[in-house]
Amino acid sequence: MVDVLVLGATGVTGRQVTRYLNSHPQHSQFTLAIAGRSRRKLDNLISDLSLPKSIQVQVVDVTNFEQVEALVKDAKIVLNTVGPYTKWGSPVVRACARNGVHYVDLTGEQIFVRDIVEKYDYVATKTGSILVPSCGMDSLPSDIAVHIANKALKQLSKDAVEPLQIDTSTTSHELHGVFSNGTISTILTAFGSIPKHKLAESLRDYYLSPVEGKPSPPPRLKYSMSLPSTREAVVGGYFMMSSANRAIVQRSWGLLEWNSLTTKSTEARKQRYGPMVYEEFMRQKSTFSSVLLTLTLLVGFSLMTLSPVRWFVGRLGMKETSIDLDRQLESGSLDVINVTTSLPSSAFPKPVKVETTISAKGDPGYYLSPIMMAESGLALLLDKPALPALAKNGGVLTPAIALGDVIVKRLQEYAKFDIRCEVVNGAGESRKTI
Repeated sequence: MVDVLVLGATGVTGRQVTRYLNSHPQHSQFTLAIAGRSRRKLDNLISDLSLPKSIQVQVVDVTNFEQVEALVKDAKIVLNTVGPYTKWGSPVVRACARNGVHYVDLTGEQIFVRDIVEKYDYVATKTGSILVPSCGMDSLPSDIAVHIANKALKQLSKDAVEPLQIDTSTTSHELHGVFSNGTISTILTAFGSIPKHKLAESLRDYYLSPVEGKPSPPPRLKYSMSLPSTREAVVGGYFMMSSANRAIVQRSWGLLEWNSLTTKSTEARKQRYGPMVYEEFMRQKSTFSSVLLTLTLLVGFSLMTLSPVRWFVGRLGMKETSIDLDRQLESGSLDVINVTTSLPSSAFPKPVKVETTISAKGDPGYYLSPIMMAESGLALLLDKPALPALAKNGGVLTPAIALGDVIVKRLQEYAKFDIRCEVVNGAGESRKTI
């Protein structure tokens, strides 16, 4: 039996997950196994990263369910980096759900998440398997930012008859890094392999939520929001992963709503986000650059319907891994700002605003996403008693519902993420909660 199994360890992302876990301050508290298609590449990885002889090494074909299940059933946590997940992910999730093994991945493919919800959520609740997709750049920062904001509102109104609820929540992203293979694969799969009607269905509101909520605003050329801490206005354009992130955030919202409806408990009712409308965008320096970004993506998505263009795009991205590349990926940055506004209440007649920021140094896709994934897996392994109550039921969950405050603390303590939260009440008075 091994504690943590990394699938796809020889790829760029899998290599960074393995590298991070091997040097983790808690590495003595868990055993590690790596798996991939090529024994030669696995041996090279062991040499490059100076991995200990105690590490377990397995050759596996993720399309062969019997091989996958034989490997997975001897692990406690599976970190799956083999994508695109719509093509290769289902056998791994199936094996984990059947055998009560916890699962984490980096998918930004909401069609895949919908598929595993429909096929394996019920089984996972019976075996106790906690399945947490989208634990990287897509969609952990967006999901956790809303979780933090909701917690701040609930803390502020803890003595009120009714807790504060969310009216609107908007997340802006600023990313500096490499256009990752994972993102490229997701785009190619979406436009090249998925029927158009199914792709269109995946873009609708509450696609992953067990219940429906208020409709989101339609996409537009320019987005904007005001930062309550400085009253500065920030602008941006369409964010290409906004639909995937919104789907995860809305699933978190829906799982809390469903829990409140089915249990009818006072505590469940207090945890609800409220009738939230969520959206996000990519931050830019000016209105002109915001509009230009949106139009560029619109043209790009249109061109992706052409097979020659998909072939060319498929040639982009990183193909090789190396020690030099490991160091290069430490440059770059992630800066996420979420502004959440409450509904007025009897105790707080003027809306309360919460500004949450999540920032870190490193390439968002290839360096920080593997870190987020690794810490998510370690949270399930080492911090299980502290996980949110809904996590203990198992099933296909989200970072916020499965990991909650635990992942926030782990990212701050072990990954040096800078996570802050500031509450500004209706009178303009502010206080920091993180």
